[in-house]
Amino acid sequence: MRRTLIALVLACGLGLPLVSFSTARADGETGPVSFTVHAAVCPVDVVNDPNSGLYDGCHANGIGGVTFTFTSLEEGPISFTTDVDGVGATEILAGVNSATQVTLSSSDEARGYAYCADQNSGAVLYDGIKYEGGAVPLFTVDASQAIVCDWYIYIDEVAAG
Repeated sequence: MRRTLIALVLACGLGLPLVSFSTARADGETGPVSFTVHAAVCPVDVVNDPNSGLYDGCHANGIGGVTFTFTSLEEGPISFTTDVDGVGATEILAGVNSATQVTLSSSDEARGYAYCADQNSGAVLYDGIKYEGGAVPLFTVDASQAIVCDWYIYIDEVAAG
């Protein structure tokens, strides 16, 4: 609160816009960092429909019981499972300020799509296809981030029906 008040006073006194100031953690500060995944099933016909996007067409199709694993060089694997609404959450970077060679993988073996972004800066960490049995690279993450991923699992409607 005090840091915010000081930033407001400085911004108003200097005539600078408030968006010039960051609420990110100071260098050297460590986690934990929140890490959330929204898992959803997405019929292939929705994926191939040019009039429907993944988010609009599939985000509400949450699927529970999908186990995700966060891995990096700095921390051992951290696994967590989605609830009945398709939301899984954990904390990462406990005691460190960054992690390298970060990947996110899941227990589902299907093809799909993943979109991961830092909610604090808006930086996109991954936006692309998830291949069968594959992990997606998130490269380097640090203690200033709050990461949310949308994880779409492609399904064939005949098999799902």
